Amino acid sequence: MCFTWWEARLQPIYVTITSSGSTPWKLTNWYGYPPMSIGFAVTVASLSSRWQIDVMLADPTGTFPSTVSTVFQASQVGGPAASSINGLGSISTCPIAAWRLTNNSTGGSVHAAVLESGVG
Repeated sequence: MCFTWWEARLQPIYVTITSSGSTPWKLTNWYGYPPMSIGFAVTVASLSSRWQIDVMLADPTGTFPSTVSTVFQASQVGGPAASSINGLGSISTCPIAAWRLTNNSTGGSVHAAVLESGVG
């Protein structure tokens, strides 16, 4: 089966992290048509898992270098707040270049399903 670029971008992205640390950065379609809207559904394997969604407004790949590469929590741009329980939220107030899932605990895995709309 062959997909065009935009059809492939409409598919959810799934990430899982089983111990403390962060997933690799996932790029968004920040050069597409507005408005950008990204939905996050995060589930935890146990209440000992403390997770957060990190976002970046600069390009983390360095293709478009920036002197500002600050990492923010998604809640700072209207997204889901860090938690130790299942969570659902979206970012639609501020365009972002990339996101990642961070597990701040050593117990339990964290899984996220992420879907972006506004693809151009």
